[in-house]
Amino acid sequence: MQQQNPPPVVSTGKIAFRYGLIFGLIQTAIALTTALVTSLTDPLGLSAGLTFGLGSLIFLTSLAAYFIAGTLAAKQTGRVGTGTISGLWTGVVYGVLGCIITIALFLSIRYPKLIDHYNTIGYPTSITPATTRAASMAGGIGFPIFGLFVAIGIGAGIGALGGLLGRSQARKNAPPQPYPAQPYPAQPYPAQPYPGQPYPGQPYPAQPYQGQSYPGQPYPYTQPHPGQQAKPPEPPAAPSPTDWNPYNSDQIR
Repeated sequence: MQQQNPPPVVSTGKIAFRYGLIFGLIQTAIALTTALVTSLTDPLGLSAGLTFGLGSLIFLTSLAAYFIAGTLAAKQTGRVGTGTISGLWTGVVYGVLGCIITIALFLSIRYPKLIDHYNTIGYPTSITPATTRAASMAGGIGFPIFGLFVAIGIGAGIGALGGLLGRSQARKNAPPQPYPAQPYPAQPYPAQPYPGQPYPGQPYPAQPYQGQSYPGQPYPYTQPHPGQQAKPPEPPAAPSPTDWNPYNSDQIR
């Protein structure tokens, strides 16, 4: 019988990283699209409705990405920890790439237009222009960095919730594993005799088979061997005339 090779075992770390990378890139693409729309249509952030709507969309889709990544990873391994790590990786990928993209869009589009806006309508009278520019720069760079750590933390938590669901699905879909047939302790396997006893259909040790004589004993002359015909007994031999017989008168003379 040809021996089948077992399937290769994939580590839980690779599974978690794979799903985290996939859903992190998906969420990054969604965030990039919304960031481009916001930067081109409302670079100064004057439309509160547009900013709130797109921000809510990014937040909800990120929660879905963390949860699905944790569910799929835990469903494949049956461990909640795999789902937690997968959600963590999703947050890391999305947080790092989103932070870089947000800062790049801010420095290239939003910040120049914000400075032009202040130069046109004037800076606030309560603070100096230099302070206004520094505060705008700090907010435009600091907020994406803060969002990076928030994405990692939320990703790990939501990934753990997805891991609970994935583990339950893995147990539900797992085929039943029957226990191998094993005898009770101190009992022989089926169709086998107890220790010191012969197998079924065989004589006890040191005893002949049925129809055979004991070792070292010949067959009686009147009893044939197995498979041979019985030999009739020979008649007694007739006495010879020369044998002495007391009742024979010729021999007495």
